[in-house]
Amino acid sequence: MFDPWNLDKKSAANSEDVLNKTVSDVKWFFSGLTKNMGKKPYLIVLVVLLLYACMGFYIVHPSEEGIELTFGKYSNTETSGLRYHFPAPIGKVYKVNVKEVNREEIGISGSYGRDVDRGEGVMLTGDENIVNVNFEVQWRVSNAKDYLFKVRDYRPGFSVKNAAESAMREIIGKNTISFALGQGRPEISRDTRVLLQQILDGYQMGIEVLSVQMKKIDPPEKVISSFRDVQSARADKERTINEAYAYSNDIVPRARGEAIRIKLDAEAYESEIVNEAKGNANRFLSLYEEYKENPSLVKNRIYLETMENIFNKVDKVVITDDLKGMFSYLPLTNLGK
Repeated sequence: MFDPWNLDKKSAANSEDVLNKTVSDVKWFFSGLTKNMGKKPYLIVLVVLLLYACMGFYIVHPSEEGIELTFGKYSNTETSGLRYHFPAPIGKVYKVNVKEVNREEIGISGSYGRDVDRGEGVMLTGDENIVNVNFEVQWRVSNAKDYLFKVRDYRPGFSVKNAAESAMREIIGKNTISFALGQGRPEISRDTRVLLQQILDGYQMGIEVLSVQMKKIDPPEKVISSFRDVQSARADKERTINEAYAYSNDIVPRARGEAIRIKLDAEAYESEIVNEAKGNANRFLSLYEEYKENPSLVKNRIYLETMENIFNKVDKVVITDDLKGMFSYLPLTNLGK
């Protein structure tokens, strides 16, 4: 019958036998070596050199890079795996984590507390307003050699933090407070990341800036109520200006259209009067020519036309002097209706 516990006991016994055999072999090697040391002193030197050479093996993890120094001078960069380099004092190896994402925060969200006292996160905008800025910088090592030997500060994150605050101050100083508090945050973050990367590359720090994230940006707490009043007043100003522009855009075109209409009416009236005057003048001249040929006929016609124009505008009543009745009455106006 199969017994797993018996199998485990057998495996343990076999492992113990192998370990005991290995230990006994090592003891035998060193016991034989010890016996021969008196006869062959160079074996001592050989053993020491062998042990010294074995100290040169080291392991570089997948997230690391190994920086090898030979007599204190940079010699090589190794990637992950089992590596070998001369042990100290000839050689030395530094391991740098190039995959880890580091974070540096400038300014403290909330009340800002001690950071305000020492000025961290307190910045001046382009329109001379003070704001408290809280943001985070994420970075990682991009060049292990530069990161180790070209950053003088023993805390590289401290240098990144100072450079990030300097870059943010420059970008904030180029923009107005309304832009920084409103829709300008993504653009400010992007410009700060670009400028910070340029600064770090100029110092050859071997650091890559992954992101700059704006967490909070506010006026100082002591003046925030006054600032809100100012912002409200500015909003009212902009609203009034926009209303004035809207009224101007409405009334000016209408006034221009009315002016054009009046001008066209005047031109039409002018043409009408001139044409009427010319027609009257031509009619008078033609009438004058007829008058010269037959004065009495023209005179009668003018008289009749004149009386027609006069009586056409008044009520007309015909009364005869017939004595047979009281009088004869004929309302011509009513007859025409």
